Amino acid sequence: MKRNIALLYFIPLPHMIGGAVKSKNISIACAAMLTLLSSGTCYAAYPLVCDDAETLGKGAVQVEFNAQISYDNETTNGSTTKTDGTQLAAAITAGVSDKLDLIFGITRPWGNGDSDGTSFNDAGSTDFALYLKWQIYKQEGFSIAVRPQLGYSYSVGTENDYTMSYGTTLVFSKELGPLAFHLNAGYTFNDHNRAEVRDACRDSIWNFSLATTYQITEDLKLGADFGTSTYEDKSSSEMPVFGLGGMIYTVNNNLDLSAGLKLGLTKPEDDLTGCFGITLKY
Repeated sequence: MKRNIALLYFIPLPHMIGGAVKSKNISIACAAMLTLLSSGTCYAAYPLVCDDAETLGKGAVQVEFNAQISYDNETTNGSTTKTDGTQLAAAITAGVSDKLDLIFGITRPWGNGDSDGTSFNDAGSTDFALYLKWQIYKQEGFSIAVRPQLGYSYSVGTENDYTMSYGTTLVFSKELGPLAFHLNAGYTFNDHNRAEVRDACRDSIWNFSLATTYQITEDLKLGADFGTSTYEDKSSSEMPVFGLGGMIYTVNNNLDLSAGLKLGLTKPEDDLTGCFGITLKY
């Protein structure tokens, strides 16, 4: 599984925002922050990775909890590695003003697997993210937001292994009745404290995602999401690419339930990830 957050792709939240603990073909340390882009992050309309440009409004509060279970099977140079990953995440969003939200999230991924018959366990990481989402434009169903972010991630069970992350994402949304389109383009800089991680991992990560949603009924919304990002492993130029389908069911004005399925379309992504979430609105 690939580590999702870093706040920033927390990116996936990021990446969330892809996310996992055991990165394929690279050291576990190099799997560090990518946010929240990747798989399920708490800042988007979960289970979507792609964020929308809307804000909660002044005084509103939203609390999100989500879980992801991933599976990956890869054969390289005759060696087969199978990994199972689990990720838990939570976030709280507060409407500072009608155009500005403050978001704090935490993600905890871990996993285990088998490489040519030899089992392994990965204690994973603990990742923290702080975001501001500022809606800078809204007119006739089209809106733009900017989302600067700050992140900190440390490896569980490994001393003095942490990463600071800084970045920003541009968010574009267009609503056409029950149909909506969203586009995200972001950049994250990962400042790894360990020299061996810096040598193995790219520190500049770009991510892009495109999503569409359709309001089937007053209570049910369907969504599809596609995204990609820079691969953090310096030994490979292949980009992680995913496709995701999901649904959001509104139980009442204060509660949403969500579920989705994410497919890895290239090797760096996990083959299959199940996504489940609950959102409380106040």
